[in-house]
Amino acid sequence: MRIIVYYSLSENTKEAAERIAAITGAELLRVDFLKPMSKSKAAQFVHGGREATFGVAPKLKEYSDLSSYDEIILGFPIWAGKNASPINTVLKDMSVRGKVTSVFTLSGGGDNDKCIAVLRKKLPALRNVVALADRAHETAGDNDAKIEAFGEAIMNG
Repeated sequence: MRIIVYYSLSENTKEAAERIAAITGAELLRVDFLKPMSKSKAAQFVHGGREATFGVAPKLKEYSDLSSYDEIILGFPIWAGKNASPINTVLKDMSVRGKVTSVFTLSGGGDNDKCIAVLRKKLPALRNVVALADRAHETAGDNDAKIEAFGEAIMNG
């Protein structure tokens, strides 16, 4: 069984997760902060960037046990060059780390190299990676083709 575990602040990652799920047949699980982030964009930028920079693993709303899944796909926005902090909480579970085969990211620049370099050290089964651009970015038009190729790579093992 396959599941997409994702965090989405502005729904960009949610939209990508839903499209990838449609291609791969994966179930969806959205993780979120126990205490919601501020609605202020400036506060989100400061809070999210600080947590990502320092590797904080915040408390999350309760979510289902992931032990029954064979394959986990992670999706998240890039904050300060790193994964959004809710993903740190998910990855604290060592049994999850060995099941993550694929990662998709969203960012204002569409680049995820630094973040993925760090994650590759933590995720021994990581095979598929794609960097998507925030919907407001000029390269967001490339996301459709990237999602399609990413989904096909997952399906082809």
